[in-house]
Amino acid sequence: MNVAYKSPVKLLRELGITEPHEIDIEAIAQYCGATIVYEPLEGCEARILGNNDRAIITVNAGSNLGRRRFSAGHELGHWMRDRGRIGFACTERVITTGWGSKDAEQGANEYAVDLLLPVEMFRRESRNEPITFETAGRLSDRFETSLTATAIRLVQHGSFPAMIVCLEDGRRKWFIRGEDVTEILWPHETPRLATVASDVLHGKPGAGPTPIQADGWLSHPRSKWYEVIEHSIKISPNIVLTLLWWKNEKQLLDLDHDR
Repeated sequence: MNVAYKSPVKLLRELGITEPHEIDIEAIAQYCGATIVYEPLEGCEARILGNNDRAIITVNAGSNLGRRRFSAGHELGHWMRDRGRIGFACTERVITTGWGSKDAEQGANEYAVDLLLPVEMFRRESRNEPITFETAGRLSDRFETSLTATAIRLVQHGSFPAMIVCLEDGRRKWFIRGEDVTEILWPHETPRLATVASDVLHGKPGAGPTPIQADGWLSHPRSKWYEVIEHSIKISPNIVLTLLWWKNEKQLLDLDHDR
């Protein structure tokens, strides 16, 4: 058994995995020297303890399938990337909000998403699909992954320019742009009142994908002349996720022309 670091791409290639249903996280972890077990956990979604070339990953048995698989992939990421300082216990909040930091948690998240949602497979499955949580939900069922990770992948590798924003207690915790979204566009720290996210934060029922004025979310001074499609949902009592989708790419084209 070779337990040296291997990238997700290399692992999938070595194991001959080419379809989403073939991504067996338990078998992949075993191949890397880690055994996954499922037990009730309080206070965390998963933990890992390693010694020499073996590790035990314990995942919360009470979570849904997508969360269990992503938590397992996250801990496997710690095993492959952070060996030598293993003993990690990761809560749902740490996993969800870890996308905005440059630390071991983001590294583990990125390892998990590259393993469970491989780029080429994901692009094939998401081609021409709208950037909404309905799409993310269908893809999360197909890949058996968490909704948050799948929505991030949809922004990064879907067919249209988009952005995802995570709000914690009403304020921006992190955001991720798709590669077609210019770096001069930044979301507000707090969304303005004329947004779906504001309604959700104030206890109103959410709406499906909704056209809004872009300045409700974006700080660029000319955003008031443009429109984005917003889809916002609450995923925990204090965390809201928002997808912003440029179905009409005029704003991005105009800003690109200005540079």
